[in-house]
Amino acid sequence: MEKTTIILVTEPPYGSAISAEAFRSAMGLPTVNIKTKVILTGDGIFAMLKNAKPKETLDFGHMGEAFQMGEEFDFTTYVHKESFMSRGLSEEDLMSCEIIDNVQLETMLREADSILRF
Repeated sequence: MEKTTIILVTEPPYGSAISAEAFRSAMGLPTVNIKTKVILTGDGIFAMLKNAKPKETLDFGHMGEAFQMGEEFDFTTYVHKESFMSRGLSEEDLMSCEIIDNVQLETMLREADSILRF
């Protein structure tokens, strides 16, 4: 039976390597047959801001573009709705992504075999 791991990204995408390390973990886990789901919640949702320009301001790649590559690396990325709404953002402010609500988040966390928090 395939194991499932949730990578829970709660930290902002810039200012540290945390978000990048979450992405690296998401790329690697499927290679050892672990079903991988990345959930951006809390300040982690800022990775998916459509109009962010980290290359220009921080000389850093756009983490949202990295997380959108999930299909290529066999993981799925989700964004927690209540997290972006509580920060005054709407779905239109975000790059294309799968949105989950509190009930879906709770179910995914409960059903996971392991959770890695970044």
